[in-house]
Amino acid sequence: MKPYGAQRTNRRQEPVMKTENSKQLPIAHRPSPIASFLIVIVTGIMAMGSSALGEERKSQPADKAAIVNGVPIDRAEFDGELLMVQKAILGYGKPITANKAASLQKEVLESMVRREILYQESRKSGINPDENAVDKEIKALKQQFSSEAEYKNELSRRNIPEEILRARIERNSAVQQYIERQFAAKVTVTDSEMVSYYQGHIDLFTQPLQARVSHILIQTDPKWEETRKQEASRKAEQIMKDLKNGKDFAALAREQSDSPTRTSGGELGYIKAGQLEKPFESAVFALKPGETTGIISAEYGFHIFKLIDKKPETVLAYETVKEKIQQFLREEKAKQEADLQAKTLREKASVEILLN
Repeated sequence: MKPYGAQRTNRRQEPVMKTENSKQLPIAHRPSPIASFLIVIVTGIMAMGSSALGEERKSQPADKAAIVNGVPIDRAEFDGELLMVQKAILGYGKPITANKAASLQKEVLESMVRREILYQESRKSGINPDENAVDKEIKALKQQFSSEAEYKNELSRRNIPEEILRARIERNSAVQQYIERQFAAKVTVTDSEMVSYYQGHIDLFTQPLQARVSHILIQTDPKWEETRKQEASRKAEQIMKDLKNGKDFAALAREQSDSPTRTSGGELGYIKAGQLEKPFESAVFALKPGETTGIISAEYGFHIFKLIDKKPETVLAYETVKEKIQQFLREEKAKQEADLQAKTLREKASVEILLN
């Protein structure tokens, strides 16, 4: 048994899992270039507040960012997409100067104009949204909320009717299908291009150190009276005694843990370096398989971890990711071809920019 001194962290209940950096992920888990080309499918919608489909509402001039072949682009939708891009840039630690802000505004709107042009082309080609894909997008969105009620409350708070949300996703589905049919099926990717990409982006194919972990939580709350907190502390200490006396960790998790993982014996599965908050990660990755941390005290509970297994950092072999690279590069080329076509059509289209 490897002890770990009591530490404090301000995180609530669960050992919070951090969002992964895309550069740590194999390419199979990265968003496709075609999806990226669309900029925003769901996230921007949820960020933008009140909005509606251009051809389904009569916008007042102040509500429009642009008009493309008679179809308005809503100002609220534009504001949402611009906000998301700005947050992404700030998230990388880059400042947004006044000149950069003006440039971003222009770039985002131009991208929306070209996307609208491609949507209009998709309609001319008779492409309909993939309703199964749309259903999956909506399902994935709902899963970000704890319940259906919370999901609907968020839509209501942002004044976004569900039918508008669905219609917006359907539009993006039609554009994605158009790009795939018109360009992705026609482009080619050579072996040398795939090898070059693999060698130049080896970090994308590197699996970091991983640890398979189980967890017991004895929950507390800062608002509790001291006697109740002490009771929870004694419970955690008794669990530690039971573990030292040889009692099964999974059995104790099922019987005593306040974590939702208790139903699986406290199993958290494999986690990667950087996914757990520092106090938890430092304790977990210092263990050897079979060892258990001491009690780690946090604001909302007492945590105990057990390391089941470790996987060292590995680099995925080229042959195992070759097909994924081919798909990625094919979609990247298709995106570039679609963008070129959109720019050409943009020159012929009737476009009115309404932003100040």
